[in-house]
This record gives sequence, structure tokens and C-alpha cells, in this order.
Amino acid sequence: MDAPTEATREARFPKWAAAITDREAFQQEQARLGRIWTFLGLTQDLQKDGDWFTAELGGRSVFVQRFGERLRGFENRCAHRFYPLRTAEKGNGKIKCGFHHWTYNQEGRAVHIPRCEHFYGVTAKEMNARIAPIEVATCGSLVFGRFQHPHDQQPLGEFLGEGAPILEAICRQKARARRLTFNVAANWKLCYHITLDDYHSPAVHPTTFGVAGYLPRHAIRYFRFGPHNAFFPAADENALQTMIRECKDGSFRPVRYRIFQFFPNLLVALFRGQYHVEGKEDKHWYVNIQHFQPVAPERTFLRSWYFRAPFDTGRGSVGQLYDACVEPFRKAVIEYKLRTVHSEDNGVVERLQQFASQQGGWPRLGYAEERIKWFEEAYAKALAD
Repeated sequence: MDAPTEATREARFPKWAAAITDREAFQQEQARLGRIWTFLGLTQDLQKDGDWFTAELGGRSVFVQRFGERLRGFENRCAHRFYPLRTAEKGNGKIKCGFHHWTYNQEGRAVHIPRCEHFYGVTAKEMNARIAPIEVATCGSLVFGRFQHPHDQQPLGEFLGEGAPILEAICRQKARARRLTFNVAANWKLCYHITLDDYHSPAVHPTTFGVAGYLPRHAIRYFRFGPHNAFFPAADENALQTMIRECKDGSFRPVRYRIFQFFPNLLVALFRGQYHVEGKEDKHWYVNIQHFQPVAPERTFLRSWYFRAPFDTGRGSVGQLYDACVEPFRKAVIEYKLRTVHSEDNGVVERLQQFASQQGGWPRLGYAEERIKWFEEAYAKALAD
């Protein structure tokens, strides 16, 4: 694949590598990306009234909480002295600051301030203190959020585009997802790039993905929709539209491995638990969600969930009973493979980060790395808007 010309390189990919090493560029990048719908967590952690979880958005700590039938999100910062309102990963309870016990309602307004009239000369209502809200929306079991901005009014469904009905269908959890976490000593973009790269498997994953060698061009089908993209192996040009139609009418059943990348930092993969069981194709499919959470220019927090795909396997009651018995063993194998693949990828990007100061110019991308170019185009547009 040819690189952009010198005249278009800076316009389309302005300082594409700067935020990998420069802290100011990283903070500017995150502030802009915080206005874009970003994956925050799963609804499985928000089942009961009062349940909440914390997340990172645009380089800032936020939390999402259930109030009855509604989910609301706020910046994790008290309006009084900016103490974090939530100091754990998740929990349940009212919004009460642990520093001075300022307490907030579901609108984010301070409704109880200890001895408010004594210390401030006004009532809590007259104080009109509020915590900053964030916009929250869901697709399937996925929770997304963004900071409010007058120039960013696109609803989540429009932002996800053709990927919305697919996420709704494949991310309807029937069982609680299991999670793996990794602290990666590399920039989030390097971590995300490697998931967009179908060229590295034989070198980096020789005992997992790499056993079949390099995929020929005719075995790869890429789809681009808005700032997002998808990878379908051995598919025709109408495969994405066919999947969308089947997801909408409820007839979709997985037959091949597929990956969806949602800008800016979310991956959702549909994969088979085992390839063959007693000489037959295994019908047990799983969903893997990967979220590359930026922490610093040289550090990423990777969260990776997996759960059974919500599709009927067509097995009778005896088969379902057998599946329930062997499921823990199948999940143990899947978790081992996921850990192995993540660790192998993390090792590569951490070495890339060690030499990040030497990155620049335009990389020489082949046909199996085309989605990296697409991502960088979406990234450049997002930062320019």
C-alpha cells in the first residue's frame, strides 16, 4: 500500500506519533477523544438500583450509576474540594463524598451539605453545587459515554452506524462475563494497532493464530463503516450487510471468526470455543471484548472480557446438561489462550514503546495492515474536528 504524498501526509495524519511520547500531546488527544462515544463498561455491573462502576474517559475518572430504570454518568470529582466520589472499581450506594460527606442526587445536585448554613450562610439548595454530568447510552450489554459538547450531538446508534445492530445481537449476555486485565507499558495506539494487523501472527503467535501461516489476500475481507471497521475471513462483499440483516431479524448464527473495531479503542470479536469436538464442528461460540484504556503516553490498561455468545446451539436437554458440566473446562482453555495471545502482543508493543522516540514518518503498510491506515485517518479527523 502506497504512503500518502508529502502534501497530504501532514493534513491527514498530523503528528500521528506525537501522543505516544509527548505528555502534552497525549493530554490534548485525550481531551478531544473524550467528546466521542467511548466504551466504559458492561451492564452486568449495573443490575441493581444504586450499582455503580468507575471508568476513564478522556483522561479523566468518571462513574456510571443505575437509578431505577435509568443509567447516569458523572465526572468522579466532588464539587467541593474535588475529592474522588468513588474510590473503588465498583459498588452500590448513594453518591456521598468520603472527605466531607457532601451527598448528591441522581441529577448530580448536592442535596446534603453538613452544617451548610453554619459554614456557608446558605442552604444546600441555595448553594446549587453540582457534579459534572457525562452522557451515557447502551448498545446490547455495552455502556458508552462521552463528555457533553455543543458540537457533538450524534446519538450513539448513529455513531456506531452499521455496527449497532451487530453489537445489539452478539452482546446480549446470558451469563456473566469473565474479565482479564493487563497493565501494558506502551501507548494505547500501539496496543490498538496490533489488533488491526493481520500480518504479525506467524512471527508473534506461532503456536496459536500463526500455525496456518499468512492469510492470502482473497481470504481477507475488510469492511469500513464510518470511523469503524470489521474483518471477515473467507467472506463475500455482501457479508456485512447479510450479517446486519440477520442480526436485525434474529436469524444470525455464527459460522466464522469475525472482528469488529469501534473507534476509538474498542474491539469485539466473535470466535469459536473449539474447532472440532468428536470430529464435528463445535457450535459453542464466544464473544471477546477488548478495551484499551489510555493511562499515560507510555502506559495502557487493557481490559478483556469473554462470555458465551447468545445464540441457540440447537442442542437438546441432554446436550445442554453436558455443556453445563464441561463449560468450566472449556472456559479455562479459552482463558489460557486469551492470556497467551494478549501477553504475546503486549510484549511486542512494549518493545515498540521503548523505541517510540524513533517513530515518525509513514509506516509501510501491506494489504493485511490496511485497517491501521483507516484507524489513523479516523484519528486524524477526530482530532481536527
